[in-house]
Amino acid sequence: MICQNQGVGTRLALALAVVLAAVVLSGCGDEPSAQSPPPGQSDSTATEVIAPGAQIPARIVALTEEGDVVVIDRETQRAQTIATFPPREDPEVAAGSFRAVDVTALPDGRVLLATCCEPAAGHMYALTEDGRRLKDQDLFAFDAGHDADGARVASGEIMGLVIRPVQHLTSATSTLGLPPGLRGFAPEDISWSPEANRILFTIGGKLAVVDASAGSLVDATYLEAPAGAHWSGAAYTQDGAVAVEQGGELLHPSGSSRLVRVDLETGESAQLVSTKGRITDLAVDPSGSYLLWVEDGRLRWLAGAESGTLDGTFVAAGWLTAPA
Repeated sequence: MICQNQGVGTRLALALAVVLAAVVLSGCGDEPSAQSPPPGQSDSTATEVIAPGAQIPARIVALTEEGDVVVIDRETQRAQTIATFPPREDPEVAAGSFRAVDVTALPDGRVLLATCCEPAAGHMYALTEDGRRLKDQDLFAFDAGHDADGARVASGEIMGLVIRPVQHLTSATSTLGLPPGLRGFAPEDISWSPEANRILFTIGGKLAVVDASAGSLVDATYLEAPAGAHWSGAAYTQDGAVAVEQGGELLHPSGSSRLVRVDLETGESAQLVSTKGRITDLAVDPSGSYLLWVEDGRLRWLAGAESGTLDGTFVAAGWLTAPA
């Protein structure tokens, strides 16, 4: 995830103060709106770069700059807005603004919507498939991702990486605490391995991987980005780690992004596909087969031998695997 105008892995010192002082929002969502098809186009010329696995997901859930949560049919590219969380500025509050920044689909059709920064950085809403907010399932987390079995969710929080059962989001089964050198950051861009035994994520501009059974993030392996860059996205595929290499500093990204395959043992990377713009989100389906990302507001995906694009003002997206 990349928060607009702030970058990925934002320092949480201000967020801690906001969390302590803030009251939980009573809800920002509007009623679901009518169906509206955004303009788009398909592109089936790219070569296959990820080993095909499970069936290609038929739907995508995406978030727009305007705060719309939309469900998109991949083949027809028709979209339906299920909820709206418009951004707003509040000059009377230190954090200054509210906006939705990321979206994650759960295997049962629920959607997790990450928000920033008022009343609290790292406030995640749970929505039903038709966009209704489930206030009793709110999380204070910055990002989340579920395993291939659809049984567990890992959420990036102030205290570290928290693993929860999908059916009971507010109950933690284990917490992998932060190492001393990364306190003040939270895990983001969370992606489980297809075997559901390892978790890939970014934190403080680093790329990291940890065993799901580890006792702490002290046990994780951390990889630095090349000089002058930082890691700002991660996806665990059948062929290993794919990541977003972003130029500039963590809070001040610059230039275009590179989508690369990363060797988690050596740290060496190689370009996966050509990209020309800024990538603000990267996701993969639970089987680790099909990539999806947002580049300069457009959706792009690689699904076996199929590739596609959809124009828009998107900031984040994920595959929706629940039955329609």
